[in-house]
Amino acid sequence: MIRSPLLLLLALILVLPLAAWADPAGIQLYESGEYEAAAHAFEQTLADPQRASSERAKARLYLAASLHTLGKVEEARKHLELLAREHPEQSVDPDWFPPELVELAKVIREQIESESQFAARTAELERKAREEALRRPPPPLPLYVRPEAVSLFEAVDGRWTVGAGATLRSSSLEGSLRVLLGDPPAFHLQGGIQFGHAALRPFVGLRASLLPGLRSYGAGPAVGLRFALPAGMVGLAELGADYFFIGRDDRYRFALTAQAGLGFDLRLQ
Repeated sequence: MIRSPLLLLLALILVLPLAAWADPAGIQLYESGEYEAAAHAFEQTLADPQRASSERAKARLYLAASLHTLGKVEEARKHLELLAREHPEQSVDPDWFPPELVELAKVIREQIESESQFAARTAELERKAREEALRRPPPPLPLYVRPEAVSLFEAVDGRWTVGAGATLRSSSLEGSLRVLLGDPPAFHLQGGIQFGHAALRPFVGLRASLLPGLRSYGAGPAVGLRFALPAGMVGLAELGADYFFIGRDDRYRFALTAQAGLGFDLRLQ
């Protein structure tokens, strides 16, 4: 006689919907038709950070149901979207909620699942594209050759000399070979770096000067500018200083020069 009521109580506890334990006061208000008060109670539950995840899921579901019954369909939709995103395990039982709400929740859940699948496929494609890009060798840097006409002024003896040459350039690196038609002729072998990609680019390099007719050679720094001109032309301006290691005793050992030129880049690759 004593155990039978206890068994009955246990059975009732097991079959009661879990929603009844989320917020009894709010659910009682919902079931009694006081939807405004029920919505307020569920909002308070959601505002409490101490509530468990399962309680928050039930509260959001009942809040959406309250709002939907009050005709606030858009607000109800927002909460159903949050429910589907934050608590996908929470079902909307058709035995406890109106068919319209159940159908709306189903449509929203399908949309979110479709979005999640699309996002997952997109992320996978992007990952494969990144992996493929890492496996591919980098494209070769463009290579240019620049035929040049130049003139050189020597500050020590005040002479002008003209000549021609060619420069090989890749990205910011360049190397040049120039022939100056003086008396005697001179050869300049030069390498350096130009900075930036603007129309006006500084240049810093080293230059070797060869004067076979005088059995002399020298070397020194060169600084200058490269500037873009119309029709693909390139202007050159340089200052250089050379120290000559071998030569005649009547020739100066140190030379200061100013050089100007004009060329155009031809792409090789």
